[in-house]
Amino acid sequence: MHPELDKMKNEVNTFTIPLEGLPFGHTDYQYVINDSFFEDKDYSEVKKGVVNLLLGVEKMETMFILTMKFEGKVVLQCDRCGDDYEQAIANSAEIYLKYGAEKGDEDEDVIIITKNDSEFDLSDLIYEYIILSLPIHRTHDDESLCNQEVLAKLHNFSQSEATTEEEEETPWKQMMKDLKSKIDK
Repeated sequence: MHPELDKMKNEVNTFTIPLEGLPFGHTDYQYVINDSFFEDKDYSEVKKGVVNLLLGVEKMETMFILTMKFEGKVVLQCDRCGDDYEQAIANSAEIYLKYGAEKGDEDEDVIIITKNDSEFDLSDLIYEYIILSLPIHRTHDDESLCNQEVLAKLHNFSQSEATTEEEEETPWKQMMKDLKSKIDK
């Protein structure tokens, strides 16, 4: 095991890496992202979770290459029933920190830092990549795991709404029926 990993396990789990004083070459870090990380993010879609992050930092003369690998589980709200459920996630990314005159983002994978920066805070990047690893449709794996009471109410509501729409005759619907009958002739 790398000596930096042993050191990280004994420290408070901060999400910054030293830029100044880091030796040239490759250094590994390991982070555990937990509930307190998500609680600190305003309006987070993720309610809870435990995500392991393996971070490789390659220090070069003019830049740093960050290789991040995420794996874990987070708690989300089911789009179907509204109850919480566990979602497994996995993601990886390669980010380049390049020295420049002014801080900024050159493109999505390149971040400009200045020579005055002694450390780099990863927390926003970590959060972005966790969110990017979430599925578009956030539902329980199987509908039987959903809150059946909520699903029954939704089903009843959609049935009553469909019946109301069928019964309601609007001028627009009448015009469409007339037009359809003319086309069918």
